[in-house]
Amino acid sequence: MDEHRRSRRILASIPLQVEAQGRRHRVLTAVINLHGAMILSPVKWPADCGLKIKNASTGIEVNARVVWCGHQSTRGSYKLGVEFEDSSPEFWGVTYDPHAIEHHGTSDELFILCAWYVEAGK
Repeated sequence: MDEHRRSRRILASIPLQVEAQGRRHRVLTAVINLHGAMILSPVKWPADCGLKIKNASTGIEVNARVVWCGHQSTRGSYKLGVEFEDSSPEFWGVTYDPHAIEHHGTSDELFILCAWYVEAGK
């Protein structure tokens, strides 16, 4: 695992519900870890924006914030880095395998790989 990371970054396409600024949207993860995720969002929320994120599979809701905003993809979604207020290992359920192989690519490489992963129906 990268020495600068608190937990492994795992490729995973997980649908979530995000609420911010009085609006609710469905998003998809590209990469997850125990402290947050890179999500693909139809909305470009600003950095430091507070979010409520719910995983329908586990039923767990966490408070988070946007830590960085990426560019809009050709498909119309934005890459957003989100950080949970508190570490939440149970949020991802069985989807998060702490022993899985970690991806060490840049956020752009992860975004491209995840887009392929989603298109392939993984």
